[in-house]
Amino acid sequence: MVLRILFLAVLIWLTKIVVSAQSPQPNEPHTVVDYYMLLPDKYFEANRDERYIGCWIPSGGAIVDISNGYLYAPGDGAQTDIYACLFKKSNGTYLMAVGYNDKDEVFETFLDFFVYDHGHMLNVTKNVFPVRFNKNLFYRWGTTIKVTNTSGKKLYDLVWTGSVFLLKRR
Repeated sequence: MVLRILFLAVLIWLTKIVVSAQSPQPNEPHTVVDYYMLLPDKYFEANRDERYIGCWIPSGGAIVDISNGYLYAPGDGAQTDIYACLFKKSNGTYLMAVGYNDKDEVFETFLDFFVYDHGHMLNVTKNVFPVRFNKNLFYRWGTTIKVTNTSGKKLYDLVWTGSVFLLKRR
């Protein structure tokens, strides 16, 4: 009886190995969470497991909106908040915006843009962003990035075209 159970356990284990070897490996990321998990380590104080768990805790203020390609992962004392948003490109792939506006001046304000490239995120900010990033301005995004100064005065919009952002003065 023990030998039969051991045989079945080994058979199940071997089956899992064979199936996983034959299964296609994950391709490009599909959701904002997939892209978020591929971001470079420089954006995080937490390890990968903590990053994943942290973006799903609604009681901490986390927001994950898969259908609209939006994610907000609140930080803590060591980790900055992270906002992430997907912009669909004309070719069907995505551009990911990742950033944070720190009005309290505790953490560094940043806004970067990435595309997926063979298992890694490639920073393409200089290729898609028509203006120099200014850490003293505030960037709010949806389908358009709205840029304001510290007092909230609207300065300009950055309109997504499917490949780059275009500057639209107000």
